[in-house]
Amino acid sequence: MTLEELESSWATLQPPGTPDAINGRRATGLPADRPVYLAVDSRRRRHILVMIPDETASVNERQTRSLEVTTARFKVGSNPEALYVDFVCTDSAQHATFSAIAQDIIRSFRQSPGPLRDLILSALARWRAFWSVKSTGMNREEALGLFGELWFLRRWLGPVDAAVMKRWQATEAARHDFQWCAASVEVKTATSQSAGAPVHRIGSLEQLANPEQGVLYLFSLQVCDDALASNTLQNLVNTLTSDLQDDFPALSEFNDKLAARGYSPTDCQSATRSLRILGERLYRVDTTFPRIVRETFGPKGVPRGVIAISYELDLAACDNWLTAKRPEDAVALFAKSSQKT
Repeated sequence: MTLEELESSWATLQPPGTPDAINGRRATGLPADRPVYLAVDSRRRRHILVMIPDETASVNERQTRSLEVTTARFKVGSNPEALYVDFVCTDSAQHATFSAIAQDIIRSFRQSPGPLRDLILSALARWRAFWSVKSTGMNREEALGLFGELWFLRRWLGPVDAAVMKRWQATEAARHDFQWCAASVEVKTATSQSAGAPVHRIGSLEQLANPEQGVLYLFSLQVCDDALASNTLQNLVNTLTSDLQDDFPALSEFNDKLAARGYSPTDCQSATRSLRILGERLYRVDTTFPRIVRETFGPKGVPRGVIAISYELDLAACDNWLTAKRPEDAVALFAKSSQKT
């Protein structure tokens, strides 16, 4: 079912007249032995009811704000009473995310023959990280920056596993976007209409500062808007999620980091922006690389009263430090770097 079909199903359900009753409609596209109901209660709260065998161990979750999950017996419509895992959304502001959870559960039940309880727990784990993400989603600049980091993560550091995932910092508290013992990488993404070297904004003195250990690299990704291109942030997230589906700890860490960056699978605007790749370049940053860092100001340091410094870097002047234009050219480089994490 599409998100629009799910929204329509809930919107057209009439709440029952008695407090403890529930009114529901069976979700379409599922096997007969895996019924899922979209339902509302007398308070118009939305429910996802997953019928499970009577001998199934209970699933309960009350720690996630605005989402409650319990196991109880219900009588839905004219169906006989049965045991269900009941997902209930207690905040209407989260309806979009709740619909996405329902879509994910339905898709999982349709595609996987695994035990229902295991699939339910997996869905809970996947969505717990995103539940509190702001409903307004990311702005275009934030989404573009995240796209660049995920592009580097998968194409230049892949295949992605738990060890590689730990290198991605995904937090403003870290000096660089990727950090491990042998190397650090700062990722910059720029939009332009030509394939010439881009100009990147360096947001602080720390972004190109030397790491505590290892070599520093600057990865530049150059893109342009193209309605026919298949590269979107959403598609990249889905691909990495598929890559990690058999590595639950790595997938959980991936989701946590996405949520920390403000990403939500329900973002239908900035996350679906179609991008064509114009160029990708990896530069080694050494003491001669054109940059501004604290050491630039000598022993006196940054002038008193200057609280923030940003600048623009034209990569047309950085050819002497260009290390690779394709992931294949950096395989040996990162293979050596990957010996220690």
